[in-house]
Amino acid sequence: MGRLDGKVALIMGATRAGNMGQAIARRFIDEGATVVVSGRGREGLDAFAAETGATALPCDVRRRAEIETLADAVVARHGGLDIAVNAAATGALAPFEEETEEQVDEMLSIIFKGGLFFMQAMVGRMKRPVGRGGSIITVSSAVADIMSENHCSYMGAKAGLNHMTRFVAYEYGRHGIRANILSPGLTITPMLGAYDVPGMAEAYAREYPLGRIGTVDDVANAALFMAGDECFMTGETFHVTGGLTLRRNPTSAEIMASIAAAGAA
Repeated sequence: MGRLDGKVALIMGATRAGNMGQAIARRFIDEGATVVVSGRGREGLDAFAAETGATALPCDVRRRAEIETLADAVVARHGGLDIAVNAAATGALAPFEEETEEQVDEMLSIIFKGGLFFMQAMVGRMKRPVGRGGSIITVSSAVADIMSENHCSYMGAKAGLNHMTRFVAYEYGRHGIRANILSPGLTITPMLGAYDVPGMAEAYAREYPLGRIGTVDDVANAALFMAGDECFMTGETFHVTGGLTLRRNPTSAEIMASIAAAGAA
């Protein structure tokens, strides 16, 4: 018997093979949930659905009307909505004085506005007596709480998203809705792209008390607890970082030195 038997879950941001959204979706499927995956990329969603049996429904998180249509479709197909995970993200990073208006707009559009639109649609279908309550999980980042170079707009957008999630927890608990924040540290995912080079992970791992950086499976395991009925928590931040927030992220100079050392080895 699975821990999520009978639950209907929507995972936003599950378009790329091996990303956090897909890892969470797989974990939920393994535990018996009926899963709908969404995001902007149709091809990746369809491939994942064909492999796992999930339902693929594309949606642009930046478009409020599309999210409302998506939420209605999930309820119409599956009779309700119990779990909603927003793992949509973008990673356009730059030094503070060089951040462009386009980069800032992208951060705000996908992370902040998209997060707001997503939660508005989810509470509208979950709140009692229209719905049956449920769990909303915002996938954020440790840098919403600790510093990291060249991440200013990303950090700000994630911090704002976190505060909105806490508001939802405060406002909608009486409707049986829990809203929590899942904040990973550096995790090797497709979004990391060109930054995934020898030596970089080692630079970060030296700052993690548990001695390694996180995996998408670490994130999925935390999401499973947050999604289940045994989670008597709301408005909380789960730092899935191996203790990184006890220390700090490495500086750019330290990362470059680690990459150089790996190249020389």
